[in-house]
Amino acid sequence: MNDQILLSMNNIFKSYSKNDVLRGISLILNAGECVGIVGKNGSGKTTLLRIISGLLLHFFGCLKTYGNIISALIETPTFINEFTGRENIKYLLDKKHQSRAIEMLKSLDVNEYLDKPTRAYSQGMRQKLALSIVFARNADIILLDEPFNSVDIQSSNRIIEILNNYKNQNKGIIVVTHNISKIDTYCDKILLLEDGILKISNKTNDFDQQKYQIGFLSNNDFLLAQSLLSGYTLNADKTAENTLIVTFPKGSLSIILKKLSNCNITNIIEIKTDLTGEKNV
Repeated sequence: MNDQILLSMNNIFKSYSKNDVLRGISLILNAGECVGIVGKNGSGKTTLLRIISGLLLHFFGCLKTYGNIISALIETPTFINEFTGRENIKYLLDKKHQSRAIEMLKSLDVNEYLDKPTRAYSQGMRQKLALSIVFARNADIILLDEPFNSVDIQSSNRIIEILNNYKNQNKGIIVVTHNISKIDTYCDKILLLEDGILKISNKTNDFDQQKYQIGFLSNNDFLLAQSLLSGYTLNADKTAENTLIVTFPKGSLSIILKKLSNCNITNIIEIKTDLTGEKNV
């Protein structure tokens, strides 16, 4: 990291109706630095990225960017479903960046799907395609909203390698997430967004996390859930069949269950918050 400032925010306020989402946010992003912003769903993380990227123009405060380009993944990625992955890349990127995106996709194990329509892509593959396009632009400032969402563990590790390589190239990165798994392996600074205020911390255990044990009726549900929740701190419990142990912020269990339900995983036979077995949800 060097002392070149790529982004400065001073006293940023944003409200929706009477709801103050951001209350006096100040932040400096230096070249070669990755800043992680952690917060619960609805805490304003995505709103903050939309302001930085220029997608949201109506706010109070001062925002200055000194990098040449901003490249961002914000919210759920969308593509032209009739186009293949390769065709979407050609549509969304300049010619000089297209080969770079394709090479990144290969490193994320999506190569065999490059010439298939994106309507056939899983959520994880769509996420990898979006990340490859964002990284390929070679921007000075990179904004990532839940970059590990639905991404398998091996690809998550590869993404962390890419982030660290970009830092070595003096790029500035902001990652917003509710998932603190391995966050200290790629972030130089960790901030908690709570009640519209950024709070500085460099300790992942400062964030209010809860470990859950979830048991599934069938092995198929177990395997699908394992893939869907791979972005969370997760492992298979070797002492119980079809059981996962996952860690995510307290208060977000209903969101996780909805995520599973949306993929027709409803045969959950057990949820424990106390892994000694004394307390069940």
